Amino acid sequence: MKSKTITADEAASLIQNGDNVLASGSGGGHGVPQALLDAVERRFLESGAPRDLCLIHAVGIGDRKLKGAACFRHPGMLRRSITSALIDSPPLVDLARDDLIESWTLPQGVISQLMREMAAGRPGLVTRTGLHTFIDPRQLGARQSPSAKEDLVRLLEIEGQDWLLFRPLPLDIVFLRGTTADENGNVTMEEEAIPGEMLSTAQAARRQGATVVVQVKRLAKANSLRARDVKIPGIFVDYIVVDPDQRQTYASAYNPAYAGEAAGADGQPCPASLHRTKDRCPSCRA
Repeated sequence: MKSKTITADEAASLIQNGDNVLASGSGGGHGVPQALLDAVERRFLESGAPRDLCLIHAVGIGDRKLKGAACFRHPGMLRRSITSALIDSPPLVDLARDDLIESWTLPQGVISQLMREMAAGRPGLVTRTGLHTFIDPRQLGARQSPSAKEDLVRLLEIEGQDWLLFRPLPLDIVFLRGTTADENGNVTMEEEAIPGEMLSTAQAARRQGATVVVQVKRLAKANSLRARDVKIPGIFVDYIVVDPDQRQTYASAYNPAYAGEAAGADGQPCPASLHRTKDRCPSCRA
């Protein structure tokens, strides 16, 4: 079987001009595939490509400093931005304010749930979230810049009530993150602070025929991961990029508490791996 492992630079080379790129994660570097974003920025600065991209992310990602979405700040690199928050990437705030990109900010939960609707092949997410706010198409329709013309949100009436329909977002390439991947592309998240919408995004990408690249900290042999630990099955993963220097967040290389490891009797986190064996944890006796 052909290896799914490629370098970050090879992953960046998969992006074409005008592509819709989705990046996972949350503010402060949680679940952000930073090595992949750095590689895309590096390619652009060296070659001027890829250009005119649409960047999609459910939560604001960056900056600490000039990381995350800010990697796409260079003139000509970004055509549009669809996210729930620009505050973590100040350069994109400037681009939207100066109308240098098309910009929308949708509710975070809407983008997250929309991935599930897209994965199921449904026509969008119907919800009352955002009614009578700037999200409402009778107001700004979630637009943050004058050049943002497309109607990403539509008003519906169902049984006498107003609802909003958030339309599916087209995807070309998706960058996600986990902790460990095996040679078949199965991904676990034992050191991740948040699972986010990683699985549903991978499923949505597969539904649309988009390419899925997952950045991980380490590579394992095929069939060596516990099935219950796998959060993104390899069937949804096209490529794996290994970054052994991957940090859990921008502020911490690894904090066991962020990953949900239990606190031991001495007040210190105990290794979660001890709870997966027949041996009792010597710290908390679980």
